[in-house]
Amino acid sequence: MASQVEVGPWRGDGGVNPWTFKPNGRIVGFRIASGDVIDSIRFTYEDNSQVSHHSDTYGGDGGTLNLPAKFDDDEDLIRVSGTIGKFYSITVITSLSFHSNKGKSYGPYGRGDRTSFSLPVTKGKFIRFFGNYGDFLDSIGVILQP
Repeated sequence: MASQVEVGPWRGDGGVNPWTFKPNGRIVGFRIASGDVIDSIRFTYEDNSQVSHHSDTYGGDGGTLNLPAKFDDDEDLIRVSGTIGKFYSITVITSLSFHSNKGKSYGPYGRGDRTSFSLPVTKGKFIRFFGNYGDFLDSIGVILQP
C-alpha cells in the first residue's frame, strides 16, 4: 500500500457523528447545503466502470441546497480551503471552497469567518475526507496519497 498522509481535521468543538468518505474511484463532484455556515456536504464519485455513486450526507438538514458541482473528466481537486468560526456559540466550518487543476474554483460556500485553512496539493491526490458533524459540518480533514 502506498503511503498516506492525514491532514487536519480543521475543527469546531461539536459534532457527535464521526464520518469518513473513501471513494471507490475518482471524486467527480459534491453538493453543499449552506447559509451562514456549512450545514452539510455530500460527495459524488465514479467507480472504474464510470458509474456514479453518492456518499452519505454529512451534516444537518438546514441551509440552502446549492447546485451540485461536477468536475470535468480531466479535472481533479488540487486544493481545499475554508474557514472556521462561531455560530450560536459553537465552532463550526463556516465556509468551504474546492479548487481544481483546471483553474476552477467551486465556492466559497457559507459566509466565511475568522480562522482560515487551505491545503494545496502539488503532488499526489485526495483519497479520503473525514470529520464530525451534528446539525452542521463541525470538522473536515483529508487523507492524501503522495
